[in-house]
Amino acid sequence: MAMPDDPEPSNAGPEKPSPADEPKGYMVSFAVILIAILVVLVVFMNFTGQNTTAANALTESPWMLQSVYSSGDTPVPVLNGSVINASFSVDGRLAGYGGCNRYSGRYMAQETRIVISQVTTTSIACRDQNITLQEQQYYASLEEAAGLRVHNRVLTLYDTTGKPLLVFAAA
Repeated sequence: MAMPDDPEPSNAGPEKPSPADEPKGYMVSFAVILIAILVVLVVFMNFTGQNTTAANALTESPWMLQSVYSSGDTPVPVLNGSVINASFSVDGRLAGYGGCNRYSGRYMAQETRIVISQVTTTSIACRDQNITLQEQQYYASLEEAAGLRVHNRVLTLYDTTGKPLLVFAAA
């Protein structure tokens, strides 16, 4: 008969871990599923990042006009001392400076197609008649744009025949 002060008999075998120390089957499965989801997300994000369209690239930076194709196939550089820029926002708004006046408008772009409309400007007279003419040509070319290409941080807008109209560099 065992007395209350006597130690309990012990098994001479190795000590078994308690059930709390063993990994649960559902926790391992849960961890594997989480890792798989993370891998799928990383792969998906990399693929979509590589396939950025010209339409998406429009909104990545403001643009500074480099040249205008007025007549013929020869680009005419922006006049010295004048600055023309454009910013395309993700909500379809276009805004910028045309050389003498601020302007705004709306645009819709998909893949390599673009439509620019509702271009409105302030009414400040330019001191230089050449800058006035350049600004008028710029606004007209914006509304003629039907195609776009972004390559090496250069944005080119084209008319419906594929003729270049405006060439911008990322600012």
